[in-house]
Amino acid sequence: MARTINDIANVMKVAFVRNETLRTAFGLTGYNADADEAELVSYYNDKFSAVSVETCLIYVVAAGIALLEHMMDWFMADVDTTIGLERYGHAGWFENVAKNFQYEDGTDFGLDESTGTYAIPSDEHKIIRHASCEDYGYGVKLKVAKDGDGELEPLDTDEKAAFEYYISRLKPAGIPVTVISRNADMLKLKMTVWYNPTIFTETTALNKVKEVIRQYLTDIDFNGEYVTMTMVDRLQAVSGLDIIEVGEAYALHAGYDYERIAHDARYIPVAGHIKLAGDEDNEITMIANV
Repeated sequence: MARTINDIANVMKVAFVRNETLRTAFGLTGYNADADEAELVSYYNDKFSAVSVETCLIYVVAAGIALLEHMMDWFMADVDTTIGLERYGHAGWFENVAKNFQYEDGTDFGLDESTGTYAIPSDEHKIIRHASCEDYGYGVKLKVAKDGDGELEPLDTDEKAAFEYYISRLKPAGIPVTVISRNADMLKLKMTVWYNPTIFTETTALNKVKEVIRQYLTDIDFNGEYVTMTMVDRLQAVSGLDIIEVGEAYALHAGYDYERIAHDARYIPVAGHIKLAGDEDNEITMIANV
């Protein structure tokens, strides 16, 4: 892991004062050879100001080293990501394969099951735009969705059947794959919002609250985590929405009733994406902050 500029500079300061030639050249006295690194840094700082030539040179060099170390971290992260996406049977491989799936009723694109490539490649017919693979011990769960009219949508019955056939031909033998493609989970909230009546009416404040929540849910990465505190932070960043209090948070996924989110805090959607429930389910109380 890359070190901070200050950490690197401190290492250089310690090396500086431990060097007998430099101590002699700069007339440094009171040096304690048994002092630990923190004491030696303090010793250096007592002898040289923060704007001295020596200190400035140290920080210039430290900044260059820190940049190099960060670049190496970024490079290694990129390499790890690339490897993860390409290794056969790994999560990234499943996600890439899912996004490469092509479908149109009545059309044979010529899938080569040995390579996973099509004789007639067509980006236009790649219907899966979002995919996330999870290992659940004896197999994998592959969540997928397509883009609809500004929202994520599940595959229809025919598309899902075709995709399951496709993935069964390409996956590693012996690994069960459960394909999940469902309507969005629903988020139900019981919350109270105090608003500034010089900026909003009760109606416009409520509409703003719902707009911000919907945008936050849209911004969550596919199969990412909903976090109540992050949503509250988004709301409180809006001028005029003064106090946000979330009493309870519930989630619903296809085929089940609403269940309270643990500690009303965080939730990973079963469908991979989540929407705000309708007005008939939510209980958002608006109070003028006067």
